[in-house]
Amino acid sequence: MHRMIRLASGVSTAVILAGLASTAIAAAAAAPAANEPTVSTVDQIIVTAQKRSQSLQDVPIVVTAVSSQLLKDANVKDIKDLTVLTPGLMVTSTSSEASTTARIRGVGTVGDNLGLESSVGVVIDGVYRPRNSVGFGDLGELERVEVLKGPQGTLFGKNTSAGVINIISKRPKFTFGAEGELTFSNYNGRGGSASVTGPIIEDKLAGRLFVADRQRDGFYTVRTGAGPRTHTDDQNQDFYSIRGQLLYTPNAVFDVNVIADYTKREEYCCAAVQILEAGTTQNALHALDPINGGVATTPNPYARVAYSNRNTTQNIEEQGLSA
Repeated sequence: MHRMIRLASGVSTAVILAGLASTAIAAAAAAPAANEPTVSTVDQIIVTAQKRSQSLQDVPIVVTAVSSQLLKDANVKDIKDLTVLTPGLMVTSTSSEASTTARIRGVGTVGDNLGLESSVGVVIDGVYRPRNSVGFGDLGELERVEVLKGPQGTLFGKNTSAGVINIISKRPKFTFGAEGELTFSNYNGRGGSASVTGPIIEDKLAGRLFVADRQRDGFYTVRTGAGPRTHTDDQNQDFYSIRGQLLYTPNAVFDVNVIADYTKREEYCCAAVQILEAGTTQNALHALDPINGGVATTPNPYARVAYSNRNTTQNIEEQGLSA
């Protein structure tokens, strides 16, 4: 009888000690360490890939969203610059920038015919643009750019079988703000832009105006032969853009944003370096043009010397109005 009582007492003591130990462990787990680092979280990214504002995590589409600050840091001015920030996006110009081709994941329309519409749609502030060349003007102050990969015909309509480049500009604000920038580069490059925004009628009407002018000499040297071309450089830059917005907000649940834009380009594009080794074609070209040989006799693509006797002048004028 005495042994049974001692056994029971020992079991009770073990249970009590186990309970105290588990309580101590739980208390230690609940109390954070004094030197434990603060966990950083990623800010929520809002996109309009489905024609409404949503968190990027809730959108069942492959989207590359580039914020305003990242665009500014990378000096992105047009969709060709955007390729440095967007994996799988390739933008090329062949005979002129008017026949520019954008490809996503290698899929896109191939050809220089201006009648061909792209498989990658360009949408600027909700308005579909039938030609990729509209993305080469200075796009101005951007809120963000969304590159939607894969077919988007359900929400964006035709000519989006490869994807969509969705460009969202900064809207007017009811607080005054202004900014400007100047750029200088090699090949005598110079340019600048300025913008201003603010209220016109307090809490009812606000405006934003953006202007840009950019120029640069061509970085290709062109051997013209007998002509008729006389211009000896190519891939130059000479354009200006104007973009104005008016935001009308009569109440808290309704607003109208009217946008007008105009761009004028007078440039030379797009001669290319010919790489052709000696052979039947080379001999035939040399017979037709013994002075220049038709193409580079010892091709060096890094010298950026092109052979073209035709003009590559491009005069492009773009203008639009949307609301």
